[in-house]
Amino acid sequence: MSQPVPPGRSEPSPLPRVGWVPGPFLAGALSLLVFGSLLAVPFLGVFTAMLASLPLLHSAATGRPSILAWGWVAVMLAGVALLADSLWLVAFLEGFLLVAAWPAVSVELWSRSRWPDGRWLTVVVLVAWAVAAASLMAVAAPAHPAERLARAMSAAASGSEAVMRQLLWGGRTSPEVMAAALEGAAYLAPSAVAFYVAAVALWVRSRLPALGFAVGREPFHLVRAEEWLPVAFAVGGLGWVFAAGVAKWLAANLLVTVGGLYFVAGLAIIHFYLGRRWGSNRWVRLAVLLFAVQVPVAVAVAVAGLVDGFFPLRRGAGWDEGSQA
Repeated sequence: MSQPVPPGRSEPSPLPRVGWVPGPFLAGALSLLVFGSLLAVPFLGVFTAMLASLPLLHSAATGRPSILAWGWVAVMLAGVALLADSLWLVAFLEGFLLVAAWPAVSVELWSRSRWPDGRWLTVVVLVAWAVAAASLMAVAAPAHPAERLARAMSAAASGSEAVMRQLLWGGRTSPEVMAAALEGAAYLAPSAVAFYVAAVALWVRSRLPALGFAVGREPFHLVRAEEWLPVAFAVGGLGWVFAAGVAKWLAANLLVTVGGLYFVAGLAIIHFYLGRRWGSNRWVRLAVLLFAVQVPVAVAVAVAGLVDGFFPLRRGAGWDEGSQA
């Protein structure tokens, strides 16, 4: 939840926009070009594509709806996909909408509603999860989405010897292990999409004040998980245990996605106790992230985020702004 403004301290005024602001058409073209690096630039494209929403946000910061920038791109891609009858172009369009357009639209909604930061992040991530899961179900029907995707991934990898050599680390990984890894990746594909969009949202959030938006000003160490998130956690957990088939797959991915949101809240708790000196250092933050993503530690960090929703853990220490939990 966002913190009240302390007595004697006024609400900060919006910062002026900085830098050159492209028009809607150019903003959409730049966003499409940056997102296209996801496919055009090996490995590095995963990171550069995260910047695709920035031109759209620059345009939206002028007061014009972001749909003027990304709408024509979506229509163009949809038309080309229909003419070419290409499922890959449809997937590319969906990726553009989730990674570039949706973060920009969510910021516009956030500016009007003034949600707490945790609620905004929850909405962004769960919408991405729902769209990814629904798309896989629609494409795979009537087959199981995870099984259909696993077969497609396996066929794509086996069709390229160079790809297979990289995936098998030059023969040091057995094909059986690789097949199991592909099946796991296919099963958790909606969660992976949601996590990627979450990374984009967190990157965007820290830059919103510099663009002139009045949201995204809450310090990261005060970000909390959304209040109703335990409901989604319970639904995902119960569905994963008791459901079967596609329902079990949906529940498992929901559970993992919600766990990722609690992981972010747990990271905020860690940065709270690092204090101003260490918590503000980007290298320390990076080191904490790299350490926290290790599987046993990641579970503990997510549990801390979950517990914080019921018993506040940020009190009596940490940064000055966070001394009142």
